[in-house]
Amino acid sequence: MIISIAQIKPFFGNLEKNIEKHLSYISLAKKNEADLIIFPEMSLTGYYLKDLVPSLAIGPDFSKINSIIEASLDIDIVVSFPERDNSFNFYISAAYLKGGRIAHIHRKVYPPINGMFDDLKDFRRGEEINVFSSKSIGCGMLICRDMWHPEAVTSLALSGAKLIIVPSAVPLRSISQTGPEIKDFIERSVRFYAEHFALYFVFVNRVGFEEGICFYGGSVAAGPSGEIVLSMSLLEEEIKFFELKEREIERRVSILPLQFEERKDLLKGRFYE
Repeated sequence: MIISIAQIKPFFGNLEKNIEKHLSYISLAKKNEADLIIFPEMSLTGYYLKDLVPSLAIGPDFSKINSIIEASLDIDIVVSFPERDNSFNFYISAAYLKGGRIAHIHRKVYPPINGMFDDLKDFRRGEEINVFSSKSIGCGMLICRDMWHPEAVTSLALSGAKLIIVPSAVPLRSISQTGPEIKDFIERSVRFYAEHFALYFVFVNRVGFEEGICFYGGSVAAGPSGEIVLSMSLLEEEIKFFELKEREIERRVSILPLQFEERKDLLKGRFYE
């Protein structure tokens, strides 16, 4: 399975131009015979929408993105956007498109509310984390801050996910002698999750500026032995590819079958005085 990562800079608040950009990258991925292309968090609109959320939100019929849904007849697509449900609730969502339809939608479970972020002012929390089938393997999606909560990753892994996709919009913060400190933290997390659960873990971050905030890129993917299988540049738009090898998952599980030893009954601990 060939997976392409589109590390892009969305046009802020311009759905039409972002759809055009997505279709251009989808076409490039198809030319490179990719089976799946993944875009960052809120790739269709930009992130800091505030009072623009109601006018830019997609759903509940998703007709605004019909051209991208139709493009999934030839290649699976992960795209992210503000979503509106039938009750006029808004969510930060990511959709997995395949075969000309929406196969799965994940709503961000942990919208951040610290520092520069106040997502719960405009969005509700998602309530579910589920696994679905992608190219014959179990797949799960999280969005950005979700992956910072180990229980979210554990839930997907224990439900059979062998590919975890995380569209993100992580900004640049402190910079050390080796580069952005957040980049090191993300890479350590991605490698740990991939190795511990014997799966492929894909973090797809955006680039560009909004409201004076810099999104640094640095998308990364790790394989089931904790090895980095894809690493992308800082601050630059680009597309890269890697191969998901099911045999590598099988080999790692056979060496260290931790998933078969997990005790779900111990997930709820106790505190004793």
